[in-house]
Amino acid sequence: MSVANAPLRAWLPYFLGVSAAWGASFLFISVGLRAFAPTQVAFGRVLFGAITLIVLVLVTRSVPRLTWRKVGAITAVAAFMSGIPLVLIPAAQEHISSILASLLNATTPLWTALFVALLIPAERVSRAQLTGLVIGAVGIAILLGAWNVDDFPVVGAALMLGATACYGIGSTLSRVMLSRVQDSPTALSCMQITVSALMLAPFALAAPAPAPGGLALDSASLWAIFALGVTGTSFAYVWFWKIVKAAGATTAASVTYCVPVVATFLGIVVLGEELAWYEVAGAAVVFAGVWLAQRKPRPRPEVMQELKGSPA
Repeated sequence: MSVANAPLRAWLPYFLGVSAAWGASFLFISVGLRAFAPTQVAFGRVLFGAITLIVLVLVTRSVPRLTWRKVGAITAVAAFMSGIPLVLIPAAQEHISSILASLLNATTPLWTALFVALLIPAERVSRAQLTGLVIGAVGIAILLGAWNVDDFPVVGAALMLGATACYGIGSTLSRVMLSRVQDSPTALSCMQITVSALMLAPFALAAPAPAPGGLALDSASLWAIFALGVTGTSFAYVWFWKIVKAAGATTAASVTYCVPVVATFLGIVVLGEELAWYEVAGAAVVFAGVWLAQRKPRPRPEVMQELKGSPA
């Protein structure tokens, strides 16, 4: 059965699971920040995520075979995919709402398209993609209410956009450095998250001590980080790749549009946050830019000629 004809039951449960897990991540981060520093929130999520993924790898008997080259590539990708950005996002949420953070997070495909164009010469940027990048930039300005100079969230926006830029770099690096790695998505995710936990551990230990009761078994912040790690940092990655396999990358990428919806609902209902009209308008413009930017570019003619003339 082709991907195009895959039945809904083959991928829709995973799609809904990923949307819910990644959408709820912003709520969990907000709750985690009540007792922990941003580096501790980041370390906690990758620690719990790594433990969960290690168990999955052992159960499925998909333990990867490590080489120094593979470890180096995974370390580079991990730094930008689950190291730096997972610190920047909670740092941003100390200054902006979980709703705004989730809406800005939706700009990730714009950064990915930009860095793919800059770092992968074999792919040509189409006019539609360039238009999408410009539209996305305008959407970000609207989303942030750029005309409200006195209330402009400079620090939070900069940190959040820095995180999504890291995602763009990490996605591009993964295409370049991990394209020939044969390990399963679960094994790759396990290696990436485990390396990220090792990276973040020193920074988490150097941060101020958690708030009193933060490490208690009845701590809401601790359980929020646990949920963040088990769902959004482990199972969600596995489910995402199941969507790619069953329904294709385009369907999987459309999760981008659902995550902010879940995060906005939870932000309003659970955290009591407010949604400004310009955030809705800006999000719509950003989504339009993302849709255009995600359109697959055609390889450059000269590269195609080289590929045709190269040995198999």
